[in-house]
This record gives sequence, C-alpha cells and structure tokens, in this order.
Amino acid sequence: MKSYLIHFFRTHWDALLASAFAFIWIAYYTAHSGIGISPDSVAYLSTANHFSDSFQLTDYNNLPLVNFPLGYPLLLGLVKLFFFTEVITATPILNSLLLSAVLYTCSYLLLQARIKNGFFRLLILCLILSSPGIVEVYTMLWSETVFILLVLIFIAAFHQYLSTEKISWLLFASIIAALACSVRYVGITLLITGGILILFYFQLNWKTKFKHIGILALVGCSLPLLNIIRNKLLTQTIAGVRQSSLKTVSSNLQDFVNVLGNWFPNSTTDSTSTILLIGLVLFIMVIIVFIYRLIQQQFFASVISLLSLFVLVYGGFLLFIASVSRFETLSSRLLIPLYIPLVLLIAHCFYQWMVASRRYKKVFILLVFSVWYAIGANHHYQTHVFNWEGIGYAGIPGYSDDLWRGSPLLQFMKSHHNNYKAPIYSNANDAVFFLANIKANPLPHKDLEQEIIPFLKHPTIYLVWFEYGKNPDLIDDEYIRTHFKQAKEWQFKDGSIFYFTHTNIQ
Repeated sequence: MKSYLIHFFRTHWDALLASAFAFIWIAYYTAHSGIGISPDSVAYLSTANHFSDSFQLTDYNNLPLVNFPLGYPLLLGLVKLFFFTEVITATPILNSLLLSAVLYTCSYLLLQARIKNGFFRLLILCLILSSPGIVEVYTMLWSETVFILLVLIFIAAFHQYLSTEKISWLLFASIIAALACSVRYVGITLLITGGILILFYFQLNWKTKFKHIGILALVGCSLPLLNIIRNKLLTQTIAGVRQSSLKTVSSNLQDFVNVLGNWFPNSTTDSTSTILLIGLVLFIMVIIVFIYRLIQQQFFASVISLLSLFVLVYGGFLLFIASVSRFETLSSRLLIPLYIPLVLLIAHCFYQWMVASRRYKKVFILLVFSVWYAIGANHHYQTHVFNWEGIGYAGIPGYSDDLWRGSPLLQFMKSHHNNYKAPIYSNANDAVFFLANIKANPLPHKDLEQEIIPFLKHPTIYLVWFEYGKNPDLIDDEYIRTHFKQAKEWQFKDGSIFYFTHTNIQ
C-alpha cells in the first residue's frame, strides 16, 4: 500500500501541487462570508437538513424536492449526519476535496492522452484551477461541484472499458452515469455519449454492441428513473413544473458562444464577430478530432474520442433543452462541464503537435501555445482582480454576502413576523427562509392558472418585495394591486413589505 501511494504521488505530483493551491484558493475566497449561496443552494441546503434531521426529502417550503435530483442534497445530508457539522461549515472543505479529485482525474486523463511532461500537465491544471468559471462553481453550494467530477470519472472508466472491453469497467462507468443523473438530470448526456461510442466502435460485433448498450441504459437509468417515479407519485410531475422556452435556438446559440468567448478570449476587446469566430473554431476543432478518430479506429478507444464526443453531445443537448424548456440563460455555470474537456482537448492538440514536429516547427508551436496560455492566464488574473473588489469587501455574491445578510427588510421581519396573521408571499421567498428563518410562499408564475387561482382566493396577504429579487416569470406587485387593495406598507432601502386585502376586482 505504501509503495502504491509513493508511486501514485510521484506520477501525479502535478495534481498534488495543484490540489494544495485549490485548498488555499477556496479558503481565500470563502474567508469573508463563507460558501456562496444562491436560490438553488437554499433548496439543496434545506433538503439536506431535513434529510439529516428527520430523513425527509422536502425543501424549505416543506414540499417534496422535485425540481432538482436528490443526489446532491443527499450527499450534503450524509456529510452532516456522519461528520456532525453544519452543511454550510463543511461545504468549503467538501468543495476543496472535490476540486482536488477533479485535478487528480485531469492529471490521469492527460497521461492517458499521452502527455508525459509533468511540467506541461501542471501548467494545464493551473489554468483549469484559475478559471473564473471553475472558481465560481467551487466557491458556491452547487451540484455542479459533484457533477464535473462524475463526468471526468465516467470518461476515465469508459476509456478503460473501450481499451479492455471488460464488462466490469462498463458496469462501473454505468454506475457513475447513474450517479451523475441523480445529481443533475443533464447527466443523461453521459449515457448518450457512451451509447454512441459503443455503436461506432467497429471492433465489437452487433450482438455485443446491443448487449452492452442495454447494460449501460439499464444501469445508468436506474437511479434517475426511481427519482422520476417518486416525483410523479408525489407531485404528478416528472421534474416539477416546466414551462415552454421563450428563447429561440439562435438566441441560445448566441448565449452559448458568449460563454465560450469569456472562457477563451484572444484579447481584452473581443468583438461579437471575434467571439463567434472563437466558437466556430472550437466547434470545428472538436468535430475534426472526433471524425478523425472515428475513421482511424485504432485511435478510437481513447480519452480524446470520449472528450470530443461529450463536448458535442452535452453542448447540443443543452442548446436543445434551452430552446424547448424555460430556465435561466445559458451561463458559465450551466456550461461549465464543457470547460475542462475543451481545455484537455486543446492541451492534447498542442502537445502532440509539438512532439511530432521538428526543431523550428516545434519552436513555432511552442510559441503559439505560450501566447495562448499567457492571454488566458492574464484574462483569469484580470477577472479575479475585478471580482475580488466585491468579494473581498462584501463576500461571494448571493445570499451569504453582506448586502443580503444586512438587509434592513429582513432584520425588521425577524422581530415582527409573529404579528403576521395572513399568508406571507415574496419574490425571493428562499432569501426570507435562509436569512430570517421565516417560511414565505413563492409568488405564482404569471402563466400558470393552477398557481394563480389559489393565490387570489386569499382574503389578505403580506407581500415581501425585494428590489433586487425581481423575476419576470412571476406575477409582480402591479398585478397584485389589480386584485388586492393595499392597506399598509413598510418601506426599506432594499424593498418593502405590503399588507393587502382582497377587493372585488377579478
């Protein structure tokens, strides 16, 4: 065991060094206000607390958690249950461990991609570690922290399956895919990726292909299927209320490309055309890499085939879902599982070109890589300097920063909410729960009659309205005034509390 550990750390010394930086990095970012909390985080946190306290899988509204898979809150609940510590206290350490595991897995994948130079691998790991998108995820209480690691482990395991054709590796990869689906529903892209790879792996006969695809589908779909059945039994929905998208494919594609432009800038003043060019070049590069290995089957069973196909499947799947179902704008957070595979692909291409080239061409490629790396590193540095102006002063943006924690409105509610006899509604009910420990109902969605009708039946309501908590999908205060009469108002610098009585206006 001792000799194995010595060999492991000697082989992956680059990841060991990068992991040490990761712990310092996260500790530095979370020093002021702790881990970052978003509305999704409140749902995860409340469910984890309910699970650890009473084994109930309900959120802060005391309703079954169905909008998100149960995997991540279950993990948080188990951390609290076994380590006897609050989730918020433990999350910075948990995220540091997860990020370290990501870096070790990246080091392994880089080795499997035939990048033997440890210093080159360390440069790539540092670029990944310093990415503002990666830092954003691992300083927040988000399920992507686990999902990114599961994606990389799946790629490593499936690579072993393709190389050895052993069922044991296929089963392991399928279990990882099932866990990924139980953390984020978009984990289905791993099953699609694996199925396509098996289908186009010409070394397997058709009977074996169908058998192995069946195993992948059966095992990989087991946990998400159980989750969906539970959701259907409890709420009559598959994954909560989902609305049709208001954005077109072209607008979602523009958002997608903008994220790529932020990840891989080539100057400080990128124009729209330049950003589109960056996206197009990356897209063409990934397609060429995959098609080449598809044609050259002797190279097909490689991590590069897996990385390139996953990028295409995950990117295409998110573009499709964003165009048919309504959720937040395609952002760095939603697309971040693509970042590391893209960086690994770029690193592989540069390294193999350098190795395969002769002296002068090798120097030229090394120069191009150095320029690309310097531009990326400078972009990361400038972004962190800009972000730190707010984070160092007020904490990570979200419900844990000083702006929300010092809310005069919430401070008032803490001492007066016992006097409220009518139902409390808010356009940021998660903030009311997290910061004031007061249960408030969410406002109805403006286009869902099944939510609006019960809301309008209340004779009186309290409305807690935050100026920086507006949601265009929900009814607003103007809509409420057409159905209720304002009786009282308490004004604060960050919002207002209204007391409404019902009118005869319908």
